[in-house]
Amino acid sequence: MIQPGSLAAIVFDFDGTLAETNIDFAEMRRQVVDHLRTWGLYQPGIEEKRYILEIVDWGRQQLAERPTDLQAYDREAQQRMEEVELVYTSRAQLFPDVAASLGQLRAADIKIGIITRNCRRGVASVLDRHPLPYDTLITREDLRNVKPHPEHLERVLAELAVTPEQALMVGDHPTDIQCGQAAGVSTCGVLTGETTLQEFHDLGANYAFQNVPALVEFLLDQKLP
Repeated sequence: MIQPGSLAAIVFDFDGTLAETNIDFAEMRRQVVDHLRTWGLYQPGIEEKRYILEIVDWGRQQLAERPTDLQAYDREAQQRMEEVELVYTSRAQLFPDVAASLGQLRAADIKIGIITRNCRRGVASVLDRHPLPYDTLITREDLRNVKPHPEHLERVLAELAVTPEQALMVGDHPTDIQCGQAAGVSTCGVLTGETTLQEFHDLGANYAFQNVPALVEFLLDQKLP
C-alpha cells in the first residue's frame, strides 16, 4: 500500500485504462496464428493460454538459430498486429475526464508514466488527437520484455527516477497487477476493462476504483503526496 506522503509517480496502462480503443484482439490473434502457419511454425494448441505477444514470442524462439529469418518473421508479425491496431486507434477516444485527472496529478507534482503492450504508432494516433500530460511512455517496441514482466515497469521507474515504494501501477487487466507486483510496486485496478472487482481482489490488487478519475479524486482527498 502507498504510505501517506510517499507517492511520487503513477504509472498507467493505456488501452482500457486511459483510452477506449475497442481493438479487435480476436482478429489480431487470428493474424499472428496465421503468421505462424505462413512460416511453418504452427503447432495445434500453441495459441491456448498465451497472450498475442507471447504467441509471437514463441515463434521467435523457434527461429533462434536463424537470425536472418528471425528478423523477417518479427517484422512481418509486427506489421500484421499494427495494421489491426491502427484501424481502431485511429478513431479511439480517451475515457471521460481522464485528461483533466492527469492534469490534476501533474499540478500535485506527481510524475506520470505510461506502459503499454500497444504499438507506439497506435498510441500516438490517439494522443495526437487527444493530448495527455505525461512524463514517459514505453511501448512494446521499446524493450524486450513487456508486462507482466517487471522490466516494463522498472524501465519507467528508472526514467522517472523513483523507487518502487514511491509508485503506483494502475491498469484494467491482470497483467497490470502482475507487473506491478513483480516490480514491488503498489497496484490499482480500474473497472473500465473486462476485469471485475472480485478478480482484482483475487489478484491481490491494493486498490480498485471504477475509473481513473475516481482514483485521482481519492488520492487528492487523501492529500497525497
